[in-house]
Amino acid sequence: MSILCPCAASSSGASSGAEAKYSVGRGNKLSAEQVSRQIDRQLKADRELRRHERRILLLGTAASGKSTFLRSMRIIHEDRFSEQELLSFKSVIYCNIWRGLMKLLYVKKRLGIRWENNKTGVPAVKALLALEKEIGHSALMACGLREDQFLRAAPFIQVLWCDAGVREAFERRHSVPGDEEFKDVFEKCLLYEGVPLRIIDIGGHTNERRKWSKTLRIFQGELQSVIYIIACSTFNETYTKASGELINKLDESFLCLRHLLDVKSELFTRDMNLIVFFNKDDLFSYKIASLRVDYSKFDSTFPADRFDPLDLGQVREHLIRRLTTVVPPNRQLRRYTHFTTSIDLSNVRRVFRDIRDTVMLNFLREALPA
Repeated sequence: MSILCPCAASSSGASSGAEAKYSVGRGNKLSAEQVSRQIDRQLKADRELRRHERRILLLGTAASGKSTFLRSMRIIHEDRFSEQELLSFKSVIYCNIWRGLMKLLYVKKRLGIRWENNKTGVPAVKALLALEKEIGHSALMACGLREDQFLRAAPFIQVLWCDAGVREAFERRHSVPGDEEFKDVFEKCLLYEGVPLRIIDIGGHTNERRKWSKTLRIFQGELQSVIYIIACSTFNETYTKASGELINKLDESFLCLRHLLDVKSELFTRDMNLIVFFNKDDLFSYKIASLRVDYSKFDSTFPADRFDPLDLGQVREHLIRRLTTVVPPNRQLRRYTHFTTSIDLSNVRRVFRDIRDTVMLNFLREALPA
């Protein structure tokens, strides 16, 4: 949030001007406690509005192809932005600033942080609440804020941002769980038949995987699907852990999924879909069919006595069978598997269509009126 701070203005004229800025909330006799309750009610209304949003968590180890998959999804589902569309994002930015500040006020309250100056902080909050009531909470949550409306709110946002208590809340914002808790968490929104789908991508590097189960916990009850991406082409690739141990990358992908399902299995419900993409299938096919790399030399679970390690179809079948051993028998998940090539738009389009037909319709039944 980069808003110029008016605190430095020390002239009497600046002081009287700042005082005039609170005219919107002058007649409001709300106490600080009432203001706090209004913030809580607004956050509850925000959650209700987002209830219809379908959330999909995207997981996978490093370099599995998650980012490429997201880029392909954007190309498939969105055209290039026109200048007018780019200008329309101003409203999104205005709403994000406003909503971000309200989140900070919530964090401030949860952590018991005091105002630096409640004689300016409380009136500014009252003024924003009065403006929000005038504009309409639904319009604000739907990013329908006009520039003239934001400019009316800007002076109060500036004053609040200058308060040391709000700044402290900003510094400690990660102490309170919420949708924006994580660094390196990227979200992509797609619109499918009027239903917003939010794909949440969490980093796959070793130091980021601790966030996986934590994210599942925070979004518990809101996630409809987990897409887990495995780079099947890495079957003959390894990397060295900090301890010096050599790890097969494909084995690691399966182990991470097993850990997620075994240790944190209470986070997966019967209503949740587990969609596994065996990604980078083009390179996988090239290694086995063209380079004739013997798959069985890199996978100790491969039944070489029954399957041909140079037969692409049989190796793919083995990967699917191996996946079933990773999912605990007591986990009655709806499970879907696809072999994908993220850089092949036709492949991604076909796979997404399959997901749409098998999974997304469940979303629509829940989200759309009968």
